[in-house]
Amino acid sequence: MFWLALVQAIHIAASILLAGMFAFRLVVLAPVASRHNCGDRFQPRFKGMWGGLALVAWLTVVVSAILWFDLVAASMSGAAMLFEVDVNTLQTVLLQTHFGRLWAFRLVGCLIVGILLFSGSPEQIIAVLSFAILASLAVAGHSGAIVVNTGPWPVFSDIGHLVAAAFWPGGLLPLLLLLLKQDRAAPQGDRMFIAEVVRRFSGLSLVVVGILVATGLLNTYFIVGSPGALFTTDYGRLLLFKIVLFILMLGLGALNLLVLKPRLSRAAMIENQIAGTAVMPAQSLIRSVAAEAFLAAVVVLVVGFLGATPPPMHM
Repeated sequence: MFWLALVQAIHIAASILLAGMFAFRLVVLAPVASRHNCGDRFQPRFKGMWGGLALVAWLTVVVSAILWFDLVAASMSGAAMLFEVDVNTLQTVLLQTHFGRLWAFRLVGCLIVGILLFSGSPEQIIAVLSFAILASLAVAGHSGAIVVNTGPWPVFSDIGHLVAAAFWPGGLLPLLLLLLKQDRAAPQGDRMFIAEVVRRFSGLSLVVVGILVATGLLNTYFIVGSPGALFTTDYGRLLLFKIVLFILMLGLGALNLLVLKPRLSRAAMIENQIAGTAVMPAQSLIRSVAAEAFLAAVVVLVVGFLGATPPPMHM
């Protein structure tokens, strides 16, 4: 169970990051660049960073998907080692199970995304496919397993939860890399650009948090069933731990939104008005965003274990 949960967590995290990177670029970065008319000189410095991040995320999605399939096949066959799974078992899992057919669909989608990445295709097309791959995880989870009894609403709720997660916390790592790339020697116009990117990401995060809370409550209702199950089952206790981590992330997000990000914006305005100054207080914001990203990684790890733990509605 441990290795299956870990691989699931890695796969989910990489899928969120891949979609979140394009969401950050298209929804946050690009509109601000067009307003400031500085994208042509600003974005080339980050082009290699985005490309490298996308490649790492895509490779992680593909490799973890293959490991996930092998682990499921090994558990179904009773094999002690991954390499002990025979070809007939692999074929049975692939062609005769819901998980196998969905896995094949998702792997084909991942390969198409890889081809588009290497061919330099428009980011909008890659983003749509990345979000489709991410959303399909809802069918592979507990929501997909209870759809016969509850209807499609748990799946729709889970899709909304996954898609929202691509914007926040999926956008935290791209934002952190952007903040780390900017330095005190950057032109003043670029500092104003970064400050507005931070403001736009904060506004988007507020909307996303509302969606995450609403869909999370729906998922809990459909999958857990009763408040008592949160305290009396392994699944419920893991879910409570995830909720505590999410609340901590909200606290850091509130600190960023109400204190650190306004301070960054004011400092950028001062630099823009007074030549020769360099007072951007970015270090506190960088540390806070890094802490948010770390908590997000732990949340996804818990989600991996939730996916490998039978929920109360299945017991």
